[in-house]
Amino acid sequence: MNSGYQFTRYLSVETIGGATWHPDGNQIAFVSNSTGDYQIYSCEISRGVTYSRKQLTSSSDRCTDPRYLPDGTLIFTRDRGGDENFQIGLFDTTDTQYWLTNDHSVKHRIGYISDSYLYFSANIIDKARLDVYRWKIPLRENEPELIFQPDAGVIEVKGTSRYDDKILMMQFFGNMHHHLLLLDMNTGETEDLVEKVSGANPTRWEVVRWIDDEYILVNTDHKSDYKRLGILSTSGEFKPLGDLSETIKFEIEGNFTHSKDSVWTYFIENQEGYCIVHRAIFSRFGYTDFESLPFPVKSAVLSGDARSWSNAMCLSNDEQMLALSVCNGKQPYNVWILDLNDMYAWPASVGHTSGLDPIDFVEPSLHRFDSFDGLSVPYFRYIPNGEKPENGWPAVLLIHGGPEAQARPDFNPVIQFYLSGGFAIITPNIRGSTGYGRKYLDLDNVEKRLDSIMDIRYLALHLKVSDKKIDGDRLAILGGSYGGFAVLSAMTEHPDLWKAGVDIVGISNFVTFLKNTAAWRRTLREAEYGSLEHDLAILEKISPIHKIDKIAAPLLIIQGDNDERVPLSESIQMYEKLKEKGLEVELMRFADEGHGLAKLNNKIKGYSRVMEWLQNYV
Repeated sequence: MNSGYQFTRYLSVETIGGATWHPDGNQIAFVSNSTGDYQIYSCEISRGVTYSRKQLTSSSDRCTDPRYLPDGTLIFTRDRGGDENFQIGLFDTTDTQYWLTNDHSVKHRIGYISDSYLYFSANIIDKARLDVYRWKIPLRENEPELIFQPDAGVIEVKGTSRYDDKILMMQFFGNMHHHLLLLDMNTGETEDLVEKVSGANPTRWEVVRWIDDEYILVNTDHKSDYKRLGILSTSGEFKPLGDLSETIKFEIEGNFTHSKDSVWTYFIENQEGYCIVHRAIFSRFGYTDFESLPFPVKSAVLSGDARSWSNAMCLSNDEQMLALSVCNGKQPYNVWILDLNDMYAWPASVGHTSGLDPIDFVEPSLHRFDSFDGLSVPYFRYIPNGEKPENGWPAVLLIHGGPEAQARPDFNPVIQFYLSGGFAIITPNIRGSTGYGRKYLDLDNVEKRLDSIMDIRYLALHLKVSDKKIDGDRLAILGGSYGGFAVLSAMTEHPDLWKAGVDIVGISNFVTFLKNTAAWRRTLREAEYGSLEHDLAILEKISPIHKIDKIAAPLLIIQGDNDERVPLSESIQMYEKLKEKGLEVELMRFADEGHGLAKLNNKIKGYSRVMEWLQNYV
């Protein structure tokens, strides 16, 4: 059986997630990739019943991130060819579809939905800047109104006061440096609430909800290693909830839900990649009634972004049911409904597994190793089913992107496919990963970038010496985006370790990357990697393209032509220089893709070639 056919079966395992509740509480909308690309679906909900679904969109491009509005209409987003210039679509109460925006040179990012308005950001005026707009509901009867133009950073609305006269906005100076701005719609004045608390010190701030007209529940690492809940006043006074921090030992993720008048706030604790959902009642004085919710499976409750869905969980307006996007290594992504009266849970929709038996899927196990400086680094290990080869399984180290991201024990059909082909998969959370606190996050910044690549070396050596199930002489490395950079860097810094490498939309030269990435992203990424103005020597030093003579293993490069994050030029220049040197390299380009592979046929073609590459060289 050819790998393309077999991989079609794995990729056809359905992914379902991102539920949003209809205002009446009897229906949800969500995304599914059952057709090959994400599309929008809806289904009815009643206790314990799994209903058939209704497909709402049938586009040749992905349709993502559905949100019900208070009037019962449904909005969603769509881009073209992976370019991430998302447009906003709408279904009215009869499921008739309309396009609210239709300028495919503009990026629209949905922010917050109040009783009266949709808030979103868009680069309509200046492609390098995302301005803030609000749109009165019902949307088809009104026009967007520009309400804020930032001087710096990327702005998203995260909450409003009861009468929409005070707008709370999150300002991103980098993925790990945020401020909270309060816009008074009556005066037009804006206050920086975070500057009063932490000054210019880089800190993470996330809005959870307004508690009352003067106090906001936030999640922050201000004066803390881990992100913790606290109370922030509109006058800029911050009160940490220290006693709650004694109960919750790990980091609190940026996924929260509550209904309009709900006394309960639901939030997620990230326990080494696994998720525990908690709830509590918060006031300006603190919290009461804290409890952890039971769930029938050990799992991750995850969100993505505009390219998939942003709701990890969503509470119904009547506070009776909680919808969660749930998965683990053996259970594909699906929307589960939790009845909050007695904590009974069931799947909202039946996801198909394309004839594959889930019993054959592999659940990872969590491990750690000590890196070069004694840092304890976590990783997940997937071991194939069947009898171990005499010298152990050949292994692929799969490096996540970001770098401010985290490998999770989630369901990945690509991983399961490679496991079925006899490859162990190792997914580390090298320094710089999220989920382990601020200190861990900052260990790879700017001049410390190559310390994270040294983590990869020490992981490879650890597997070779300490893991009898792994053949340490048959290792490959694979990664996408920042993980693609990690592949190129590991192959140039530590060429003795690898039999093969696979770089997917990876950074080859930080200087050209920062010059050519989308203008609105440049300052965000300079905050992590270093600036063109002040850190040019460091950026050149850590760029793999200057060290390609050291590469000793065959390299496969995969790239989408429409990638605004890591432009096509990053892959082309690496490919051309390797060809000039006579080294073994192959470049696969996809004209209808952006940052990674989204379309089913492209995934089949690309990842099947990866399997052949691994089989040929590892």
